[in-house]
Amino acid sequence: MRIARVLVLPLVLALVPACGGGGGGDGGSDYTSTEPTGGGTTTTTTPSTSSEIRVLDNSYSPSATTVAAGTAVTWTWGGTTAHDVTFDDGPKSSTQVAGNYQRTFAAAGSFPYHCSVHGASMSGTVTVR
Repeated sequence: MRIARVLVLPLVLALVPACGGGGGGDGGSDYTSTEPTGGGTTTTTTPSTSSEIRVLDNSYSPSATTVAAGTAVTWTWGGTTAHDVTFDDGPKSSTQVAGNYQRTFAAAGSFPYHCSVHGASMSGTVTVR
């Protein structure tokens, strides 16, 4: 019996971290839920409506958000690498490691942006309705 405990305990301890809290860790990405239906499952994604975006090391969180016209969206730096927020339609922040950048969106539309240091691999979109 003691041998079984000695063998089982390390196995149980090894599996415990795999059962962790699963909170995406990205501080605000879309919420996705899967619900069973008559013929399978339906996946529903609720897009972000946050006006606060974090600039992390090589990502924006959330990377896509939808806001109402007239909303000021604020990007707040939280990583250790220099980034900027550069919009395809012209406006941009300074390249920085800390601080904030804010843009007010007066009209409806889709406003893609990216980090000019990291290119398309670090990008996002603000959709204004």
